[in-house]
Amino acid sequence: MAEQDQGTEFGENMAFYSDRHPSPALRTALNAQYVTSRDGKPTIAIEIAPLTRANTPPEWDKKITLQLTQAELTGFCQVLFGLKPEVKGAYHGDNRNKGVAAYDNGPGGVGITVSQQGTQLQHQLNPDSRIELSVFVLRRLSEAWKVAPADAVALLRQFALLGRQSRQQNNSR
Repeated sequence: MAEQDQGTEFGENMAFYSDRHPSPALRTALNAQYVTSRDGKPTIAIEIAPLTRANTPPEWDKKITLQLTQAELTGFCQVLFGLKPEVKGAYHGDNRNKGVAAYDNGPGGVGITVSQQGTQLQHQLNPDSRIELSVFVLRRLSEAWKVAPADAVALLRQFALLGRQSRQQNNSR
C-alpha cells in the first residue's frame, strides 16, 4: 500500500507499508521524500521503520533515515527500472555510520536495506509498489539532471547499454 503527501516542509513524499509480510523482520514502512542536499541539489531521503503488528502504525521513533547522493540517486533509479542489479552506498550521516542498498529482485520487486551502526532494516517492494516508487524517483532524478522524465529514462537506458558493452569488451580481452 502506498500513500503520497505533497504538503510537508521537506517536499513531496511517498510511503509504503508491508505490515502483512510473512517474515516479521520484513514488516516495515518505507518513506521516500524529496529533499535538497547540502550542496543544493534535488535528491531523495529514504526512511525505513519497523512495523511490529498488522494494522498498527510504524515505529517511526526507531526509523533509519539517510539521504541519497547524486550518484546513488542515479543508481537507485537504475535498480528500480531493472537496468542495474544493485546499488550500495555507505558512510552517510554525521557519524558516517549509515548505509543503503537496493537490489533488483526481478519480477518479485525490489529489496531496499538501510543500516545504522549494525542495525539493519529492510523493505521489500512488490511489483506494483516498485512501479509507483520508480516514477516518484525518476521525477526527482529528472529535476536533478534538469531534463524531462522521458529524457532521463532514455539516458538511463543508454548508460545501461554502454555499461553492458564495456563489460562485454573487457570479458573478450
